[in-house]
Amino acid sequence: MFRNPEFYAVGVALILTGCGGGDVGTEAGPSENGSVLDVVSEATGVVGLESITYAGTAQTINRSYLQTLEASPPWPMYEISDYSRTIDLTLPASRATGSMLHGGVFLREPTEQPYLQDIPENQTNWESQSEIWLTPWGFLRGAQMYEAEVGTASIGGTEYTTLTWMSPATQTSPSGMRYTVTGYINDQNLVERVETQVEHVIMGDLTLAAVYSNYEEMDNVMVPTSIVHERGGATAFTASVASADANPADLMASLAPLPEGGGGGLAGLFGSVGDAAVEEIYDGVYLFGGGYVAMIVEFNDFLVVFEGGAQSESRGQQVLAGVRAAFPDKEIRYVVNSHFHADHSGGLAAWARAGIPILTHQENVEYMRMALSTPRTLLGEPTMNPTIEGMEDVMVIEDDMNRMEIVHIPNPHAQHLLGVYLPNYSHFHQADLTLFPDDPTPAHIAFAERVQELGMEFDTLTGVHPPREPESDQDVLIALQ
Repeated sequence: MFRNPEFYAVGVALILTGCGGGDVGTEAGPSENGSVLDVVSEATGVVGLESITYAGTAQTINRSYLQTLEASPPWPMYEISDYSRTIDLTLPASRATGSMLHGGVFLREPTEQPYLQDIPENQTNWESQSEIWLTPWGFLRGAQMYEAEVGTASIGGTEYTTLTWMSPATQTSPSGMRYTVTGYINDQNLVERVETQVEHVIMGDLTLAAVYSNYEEMDNVMVPTSIVHERGGATAFTASVASADANPADLMASLAPLPEGGGGGLAGLFGSVGDAAVEEIYDGVYLFGGGYVAMIVEFNDFLVVFEGGAQSESRGQQVLAGVRAAFPDKEIRYVVNSHFHADHSGGLAAWARAGIPILTHQENVEYMRMALSTPRTLLGEPTMNPTIEGMEDVMVIEDDMNRMEIVHIPNPHAQHLLGVYLPNYSHFHQADLTLFPDDPTPAHIAFAERVQELGMEFDTLTGVHPPREPESDQDVLIALQ
């Protein structure tokens, strides 16, 4: 079950009991900011530490955050072999490398792919830079630089001394707030947990945390051999550390600038937000272009918009404004979300803020409600109370003007994927299942199986990502041959 970060803190009995010092039963029991930091720094071995390399094996979330098979955790993980990470605490900068087997978001035959997490010098994006500050050594360096305050806390009945510091005044969230980092110090004066929050267009104030255990001394520095990273209260990365070098001699080579790559990613494959245009393809049925393609289905007294919240909040606002301009006198009954993946739900906040109900698969309702109702203080936005409704197999919306069938397509790309069937026009509109006729993937085969199971016939297939050439139900069914 996907946990709201705010609820998660309550669930583990996180109770802040002060921020000006206090005794939580540690052996050292320091009460002044400087002495706490000095004791912990000495115990950890970070005095004089400017850089570190550690290596072992790791696991990372299957595909990426908010791109998984299901919205709620636990999420499957990829194994990373030959994992190594170098951190320069003075810049700061970091690079982690490794190798893993995966087949991408469409589950092609797995192949060996490089793993890379690169945080270059002067990276000011907090979500990226926090990957350094969340490490035990980065956290303590930040505590030294930014005047950490001492407090106490209890997690699950265990008492901790806490150190809390804030990002510099020049590094703030969209609301103008500085970011806060809190570390939890155990009775051995070692950093057991570090957490912060970042702004997220879907998740609001998203909690990032790192949990450390089984420390061993390596090259005169205390190194956790077990590392677990959480996003929103669920595991997104783990590492088992076998070795570490303090102030490594090959630091410059390990962090040398990478050659510029072609990139492109999803935006390069599917296009970006551009000039929006509404095209009527049948009586009362429209496609809204200029980015991920939305479908508008008109009924006598209302509209239903399919995939109006894709890509980004600005795109969601663009589609919403365009629909209202084109149909000023009609209620928007639903905006239908095809699936929870970030690039298909990144604009839903615009619709939720406008009070328009979001329709998704029933299994995604809890996640969507949690995500969009999480406080959004870092974004400088009020907390929302979204209306999220769910459907399961096939939902029919019909009057004497149009018939729209919203169809569940169980799929290994996203388990609870929705598409739109317009039987009166022999038309199907879908997300992420635009075909690769010469090379069908498991995702496309599952789509074909669903088309066959429901006996759907259509002469035209359109998509949130437009097909490269006209397609029909027969083109879809080729995947089963």
